[in-house]
Amino acid sequence: MVFCSNCGSPIPPGQTECTKCRTPAQTVNVNALVPEEHAEELPQLTSTIPLAQGERILWHRDSTHGLIRKEITLEEAVTNMRCLRYDVPSKRIVAQVGIETLPEVIIMNIHRVNDSIGGGIFLTPRMLGLPGLPLGLYGGPRRGNLKIFGDVSLLVSGNIVMTFENIKDPQGLRQLIQALKRAHLGSMGGRQWAAQRTERPFQRFDRQTGERYPT
Repeated sequence: MVFCSNCGSPIPPGQTECTKCRTPAQTVNVNALVPEEHAEELPQLTSTIPLAQGERILWHRDSTHGLIRKEITLEEAVTNMRCLRYDVPSKRIVAQVGIETLPEVIIMNIHRVNDSIGGGIFLTPRMLGLPGLPLGLYGGPRRGNLKIFGDVSLLVSGNIVMTFENIKDPQGLRQLIQALKRAHLGSMGGRQWAAQRTERPFQRFDRQTGERYPT
């Protein structure tokens, strides 16, 4: 049922206007895609990586050197076009994999880190001569967050081309790259994707040794 946008009266199916106020009926397309409008462009993070036209950084991490005066020595990034590692002092790309190559993404060396915070050491009433806990000292309540780290490797034709090491939330980074691959596949079309897959026979990957074996 469609309602008039002016007076709110129901408009019967097949009618092109409201029978009461003669306001034209507005059809609603519930499947229409309406992108969110931004008042201004989203700010791009500060990076020295040279980008191509239309390229945007979606994930970024830098490594610094020095204690007092920290200097960025290495930048790692995933853009909408590629994954790369960039050496800042020499201003050159030391590793790169394009999304168009459809790299395989694997996670290795997963480990968990618990950043717990203790509540300190407290005196019990027994130490003060009052009935209380059986021990004189006890630790306060502890709380913490369990964080998962791992290495994210990108493989092309069964060979590891580059690795993002010790990444926090490696599964999230892998899902980002997989989403970029799916978007590229959608723009390629099925035939071209099938042609590329025939050039890449499936291989079994050994997560411990990092080697691949033909099946």
